[in-house]
Amino acid sequence: MKKIAFVILVLSLAHAARAQVDIESRRTLTAQTGFPLRGEEQPSAFGYFWFNENNYPWTNTALRVIFAGVFADSELSWFLPANTNVAVGAGAGAGAYIDSVMPYRQGELQTHERFYGDVATGRVFVNETIPNPTPLPLNVRGTYSVTGSFYRKTDTTSGFALPDDFLTQSLTAELRFGGIEPGLTARRGAELYVAADANHRSGFEAFGPDGNLLPAHSTYQRVYGSLAGKIPVERTTFYARVGGGLGDNLDELSAYKIGGNLINVEPFTTTLHGYYTREFFADDFGMANLAVSQQLTDAHKVSAHLYGDWAVLKQVPPGSDEWHNYFGVGTGLSFRAFWETNWLLTYGYGINAVRNGDNGGHEIGVAMEKQF
Repeated sequence: MKKIAFVILVLSLAHAARAQVDIESRRTLTAQTGFPLRGEEQPSAFGYFWFNENNYPWTNTALRVIFAGVFADSELSWFLPANTNVAVGAGAGAGAYIDSVMPYRQGELQTHERFYGDVATGRVFVNETIPNPTPLPLNVRGTYSVTGSFYRKTDTTSGFALPDDFLTQSLTAELRFGGIEPGLTARRGAELYVAADANHRSGFEAFGPDGNLLPAHSTYQRVYGSLAGKIPVERTTFYARVGGGLGDNLDELSAYKIGGNLINVEPFTTTLHGYYTREFFADDFGMANLAVSQQLTDAHKVSAHLYGDWAVLKQVPPGSDEWHNYFGVGTGLSFRAFWETNWLLTYGYGINAVRNGDNGGHEIGVAMEKQF
């Protein structure tokens, strides 16, 4: 376990629940992993089983459960009888290794600065679906959450002050217009998403290398937005997305995480093919992702994929506070295999990735998904 960084993607919960109460019946098993062909990245992986059912366990309710091995989370929504466009709900979850940090600088893993983080969280929310003349749904959501964070050293952490255990209270406002179909093989969707959150930490103190502690901010704020579209044209699917985030008083715990071949995993990490998973901890960033997919056969639904990514970002301390551009390209092959599982194999090349003093990073990704 100590050799695996970020064992489980549990922040996928936030991605799945953003800005709308999902009432589609889903039973999905997902697993992804990424590893380098060059460099010293620790293996990274995530996986979860997602259960979602409308009118369960009672009429006018929706239950969501995500189980991810070392993490579990559940959320129950209740639709108001007088106006079923409005839902109120609550959720809770807890798990190990969820808030762990594996920092890189110039492509080198800072083993003496990595540490494990465990979390427990609870939240309440109000969600409204706003009627509009378009076929795309318009949802707004407000959430209040409290999260407890608890930290442990790894077997290599030395000369490093861990963050104190602390509580974070968060207020989050989200707007989603439209939506992208979930899943590795999804082919359509259009979405505008905007989110803003304000956070207050209780009992939070400076952490970092002894004698050079990072700034301690008890409050921080973030604003994030993205515009995406996925369009099928016969056997070809075109995908494009632009987005970005701004932060105030961010650190390695609260930063935007950029890098890796993993897909559909925000806010756990933002895809940038050819780089280490979560290689960059960004204070502010902009991003563009392009992809073209071509189905080659009907049997096993074999498809080829091409990717192009660009990011411009400014890192949180102790990283560089100057803006830098990063470019990544990639290719992939997806197919349907035994047990009706969908598989995606990808290769990414990080043009600006620094590896052993040279430029150029090579990253492999493997993803599996099963719909029940």
